[in-house]
Amino acid sequence: MLRIAVIGGGIVGLTTARALVARGHEVVLLDQGPGPAGGASAQNGAQLSYAYVAPLAAPSIFAQLPSLLLSPSSPLRLRPGLDPAAWRWCLQFMAACTQARADATTRQLLHLAGDSHSAFQHWRANVPAARIEHATQGKLVLYRSAAGLESASRQVQLQQAMHGPLQQVLTGAECCAREPALDPAATLAGGIWTPSEEVADCARVCTALADELASGPRFTALWNHRFLAWDCQGSEPRGLLAEHDGTQQRIAFDACVVAAGAQTPGLLRPLGVGGSVSIQPLKGYSIDVAAGHIVRMPATSLTDTATKTVFAPLGTGPTRRLRVAGFAELVGQDTRIDHGRIALLVDSVRQLFGLRGTPGDVRPWAGLRPATPTGLPCIGRAGGLRNLFVNSGQGALGFTLAFGSAERLAAHFEGKAPASHFSSSAALAAGNA
Repeated sequence: MLRIAVIGGGIVGLTTARALVARGHEVVLLDQGPGPAGGASAQNGAQLSYAYVAPLAAPSIFAQLPSLLLSPSSPLRLRPGLDPAAWRWCLQFMAACTQARADATTRQLLHLAGDSHSAFQHWRANVPAARIEHATQGKLVLYRSAAGLESASRQVQLQQAMHGPLQQVLTGAECCAREPALDPAATLAGGIWTPSEEVADCARVCTALADELASGPRFTALWNHRFLAWDCQGSEPRGLLAEHDGTQQRIAFDACVVAAGAQTPGLLRPLGVGGSVSIQPLKGYSIDVAAGHIVRMPATSLTDTATKTVFAPLGTGPTRRLRVAGFAELVGQDTRIDHGRIALLVDSVRQLFGLRGTPGDVRPWAGLRPATPTGLPCIGRAGGLRNLFVNSGQGALGFTLAFGSAERLAAHFEGKAPASHFSSSAALAAGNA
């Protein structure tokens, strides 16, 4: 069996470590943070959306471009600045906005999501639901326009033909009956209801995974370890240098998996394979609103397509709260919180469910989600290097796809890499495969 280094202590890195340990390998996990879930896994949207995997890159994006690019309240911001890689990503993204490409991506992501759901359920069977704030509440996706609902209905038909999860098209009145917390005065054309959708707190899942791994003999976690450089023999990395408390140390390995989210391309660049993945950080925001501040607390998970905002009820009793998340901003590695964005999230709660006064501390958060132009993650070997692998690029579906992505990656070490189109090749990430 191999000694494998995993770089990244978020949901993708931890599930990858677990899948490798389960196959008998020795795993050393490295992360610059003080513990698990320090990056995009810390406070994401909390939805496990196995039925909603259609990519952001779709033909409908062209009609929305003027408002998406110019409106200050737009859920999507593209600000590539002077970064050539960001401009290439934008061009690749636009090239991927064809119906054929979107349908092919949906098909592949539905398959991966199904695998991920199975793997998550297998793991969750031994974890108390309260520990990770897990619930199967179903999900209701709201549409304000008849055209939007019609397009969504076609997507439902497409996914049903692909054997996706059971979904139902609802009228506006049926949406309010399904989720009574919705403002009856809200102008809704209708919605899509999926009863099998789930929620959980991703950070709690990460902590549970880290605790489980730490209890076994074949896993070591190196928190507060900052990657410095690769240690190569010829062109092949055989170790890495990391800094911890001002001291450098060498970490030897037989193979390495880079699962470092938006930091992945930068880690690969010194080896000359940074171009083998087309990943850019898409900045997202979230807040937590205590249930006591909400006039009508929803019982189901929801998405408002008009604002691209997601709502996930979490916790019980005094910890009961509504996780609200949204936005996708291509702004480089900037993690600063735009309080205008936070105000929009608060307002979205007020409009749909009502608020009692000022909600107080809503735990504003911003994180960088690693996104590819097509929406397909990068899972496989990095460039032509024999012992370097990548598991990244899941974007806003990182939580949903993590367990399945880990199984796909681990299969490479058994010589059983699935005959799928998931790859770390730049051509695929650009939508040219």
